[in-house]
Amino acid sequence: MKMLMIICPDNRREEVHKILHQQGVQGFSEMAGIKGEGKTGKHFGTHTWPMESVMLLAVVEADKAKALIEAMKECSTRLFPEEGMRAFVMPVEEAI
Repeated sequence: MKMLMIICPDNRREEVHKILHQQGVQGFSEMAGIKGEGKTGKHFGTHTWPMESVMLLAVVEADKAKALIEAMKECSTRLFPEEGMRAFVMPVEEAI
């Protein structure tokens, strides 16, 4: 099994939800108000740097993770330059 960690602009969360559902993901966890700094700039939810991100975690079968990463890559092509999206795949050794 694999865990997908997706960090995307808060205003793109519904688009990511739709992709997850289209890819047959049964469930995910979401954390809002993610702040950080990276290639697309600072996202701190302040007056100076107003953007914030959302992080979604989904555990899926290994073969599904590849399709999800491809779907996230395609989605990221529609972002504005100041928006950023990252998706990471991590191994899941055990789940209950």
